[in-house]
Amino acid sequence: MNSTRATLAIARRHMRPTWIVALAARIAVGIATGFLLVPTTSPWVVYVVALFYAALAGAELRIRDLMYFAAPLYGRQLARAHALTAVTAALAPPVAFFVVEALRGTPWSWTAMLATFVACVVAALVGLSVSLRRGNAATGYFVVALVAAGAILALFTVGVPIYGWLAFALLLGFLALRAFGETLARYDPLE
Repeated sequence: MNSTRATLAIARRHMRPTWIVALAARIAVGIATGFLLVPTTSPWVVYVVALFYAALAGAELRIRDLMYFAAPLYGRQLARAHALTAVTAALAPPVAFFVVEALRGTPWSWTAMLATFVACVVAALVGLSVSLRRGNAATGYFVVALVAAGAILALFTVGVPIYGWLAFALLLGFLALRAFGETLARYDPLE
């Protein structure tokens, strides 16, 4: 089995009915946020809601399933599959929010939407490490996911050019996914 097929098979396995219900709930949160906020509300309200659910998307995956560690898979394949699932869930609230805002006639700029999406992807990728930790370590990684994504949005908000915060986001996302793949490759689920 090639690595792309293995990655997609693992991602499909994550997308169970409970995951779909959680995705629908995230979409509902995005819609509710779009309807409840008035156009003059600070964009940071949207950012905080989006980033919280994005970091949670990575943290809630059931990575400790022993089936993954019995199969002839590699850490990279598992990391990519988990990332695909987490990023899909992380993007649901902001996409729903921006659709509602566009339908209300108060669309955001494309750069604000891009910054929000990119920050949510980074939060989800860093948040993946939460799923392998417990206690204070898990809480610490969750906070790091929020801070990393918040830093991207802060750079956007203070006027750093798009190539600056986008390069920073790409670096953070790459490092988070790489570290997660390496951790999965060495992870012993029985410990």
